[in-house]
Amino acid sequence: MKAIIRGDFDGIVCSTILKATGLIDEVEMVKIKDLTDGKVKVTDNDIVCNLPYQPDAFLWFDHHSSESKRTPDIPIDYRGGFNLAPSATEVVYQYFLPFHPHIKRFAELVRDTDILDSADLTKEEVFHPTGNLLLGLLLDPRTGLDRVAGLEQEYEAWKYSIPGLLCDHDSEEILAMPEAKKWQDVYWENQESAIKTLINQSELIENVIFSDFRDVNLEPINRFILYALPEFESGNVSVQISVGDPGVWNEISVGHSIFNRSSMVDVGDLCAWYGGGGHRSVGVCRPSEEDTEQVLSEIIASCKEPLPS
Repeated sequence: MKAIIRGDFDGIVCSTILKATGLIDEVEMVKIKDLTDGKVKVTDNDIVCNLPYQPDAFLWFDHHSSESKRTPDIPIDYRGGFNLAPSATEVVYQYFLPFHPHIKRFAELVRDTDILDSADLTKEEVFHPTGNLLLGLLLDPRTGLDRVAGLEQEYEAWKYSIPGLLCDHDSEEILAMPEAKKWQDVYWENQESAIKTLINQSELIENVIFSDFRDVNLEPINRFILYALPEFESGNVSVQISVGDPGVWNEISVGHSIFNRSSMVDVGDLCAWYGGGGHRSVGVCRPSEEDTEQVLSEIIASCKEPLPS
């Protein structure tokens, strides 16, 4: 059986738990748009995690609030688990723990996946992550290690090795391995220049931190650092745009600041209006090239705080 997952730390830890239960022997990491566009075939031999509902899957697990408001509704008799938990990993873990008590050894890994996926981080953890948090950031596609020219296939192979490694090693042991050290070096070596790029490509529009990465190559960086930079600390929500499929669609990601948590915008609902989805505090949509400017301006306007009366 195969696990079909989103290729981030949450999805990877989901597949680790499934692997430890003996339910899967294969993992496929997919992009949401490829799944929703029908480019990924899902069968009753697949367990889908951290992705939109798939009726043909053997089991489905997710935690995104936008899924609870999808049309048509998720059927009552769906197979798997759905809950507004801090991570999809938490949903998978709680579902299988009564039947496979040995997976309790992953309790700390699950807790740290919850922390990272819900962005419940301190500034110290953002600038100096260690252990599970560092491994999670190295594996997160939003960090951008998969964009390093010439190393794309090597990085993908390393990511695919992680579920098996986590079954036998903790994060500290994995991070001490030569292959993991390589990606840590790339991450730390790029941090200073990436922060400069963030500052150059971002501006504060009232309470909105707007970043345009369509014409630049952003170096690998922890996505949460933006909220800790003095230039943008007064912002409470970010709107970022980058190229998806050149000439076809762009990606707009929206997120509440993890340090200034005063935004009242339901990001999942906002992104769902434009064909995307997410949680109350973070989400993504992928408008066509021709619709991008209008969608972008409407999203920024929706994220602005009402002016005092």
